[in-house]
Amino acid sequence: MNPRFLPALILLFLSACTVYKEYPIEVYTPGEAPVPSDTRKVAVIYRNFKYPGDTLLHFYRDDSQLMKSQSDPVELDSLLVATCLNKLAASLKKNQSFSEVRILPYHTFKRHTGEELIDLPADLAKQIANASGTDLILSLETFSSFFSGYPVSFGVPKASEVVTVAVWSIYDPQRSLTLERKTMIDTIYWNGYDNKGNYMENYAPPPRLNALHIAAALSGENYAKRFYATWQTVDRMYSVPPLPDFSGAAYYFEEGELGKAIILWKKYSDEKNGKLAINARYNLALAYELKDDLLTAQKWLAASLDLAQKHRSSKDIRMIKTYQKVLEKRIKVLETVEQ
Repeated sequence: MNPRFLPALILLFLSACTVYKEYPIEVYTPGEAPVPSDTRKVAVIYRNFKYPGDTLLHFYRDDSQLMKSQSDPVELDSLLVATCLNKLAASLKKNQSFSEVRILPYHTFKRHTGEELIDLPADLAKQIANASGTDLILSLETFSSFFSGYPVSFGVPKASEVVTVAVWSIYDPQRSLTLERKTMIDTIYWNGYDNKGNYMENYAPPPRLNALHIAAALSGENYAKRFYATWQTVDRMYSVPPLPDFSGAAYYFEEGELGKAIILWKKYSDEKNGKLAINARYNLALAYELKDDLLTAQKWLAASLDLAQKHRSSKDIRMIKTYQKVLEKRIKVLETVEQ
């Protein structure tokens, strides 16, 4: 074999055998909803709008068959909406998003149907705000839910799910503005398994009406999260080339011993190590992000990208640039919070 080809073959081997692993981290996420800073009191309303095709309120799916319930309460829609809005209001109050949250009665708007959902007229929004003494209106424009049941099949236990679709709008009556319209689709699934994948004996999914109320509450709670800061779990990627030092660094990293992992990765961060240096620099960026040193993390990412571009490693370039965008967003969020 021509010795000139040996470095290229080694690089090819390392590239082929490198393992990429996901690692979950907790990141701080502020409220995403565009709420004016001077907002103190909000009104919560239900527009009572339905699209023409939204006709399955009293239907459900049982083992792929569409069935109609014979025992639903006539006011099922209002009951589910009340569950949704009450959970929204409770979550907002618990997290002190506003000084006051007022839910207007369900019958504030009569049921109306149309092909297009139009904004709440500005003059009507002002009337509602003035009458309720509020600064902002959170409007559940339309709400739908559908239950599906799945029987025992091929050893798989009985299961069920509910899909909810909610369209929310934020109206600013003082400025005559629609600040946001957000469609949220949530799915909640029951199958008798716990978070570790163990089946719970004698488990039974909740009955249909109970399941619909649980899902409606979840829908309201998930929308409320847009109005307050939370810690969210996100996945990051790091690489483990087939070398003992990288395996050791991965072990230390997973055990939370970041200092030891950093020492091992820095051994390979010099440009002379080629592809290994790209991996090492990228991993160092993640380690420093976990240490909350985001500026140092940015520097290691930039160094990793510089080397990846020299080696024309398109896969690494894509991965690094994706991480750069995520990191830049985190830095901007923290800068906003600190102001």
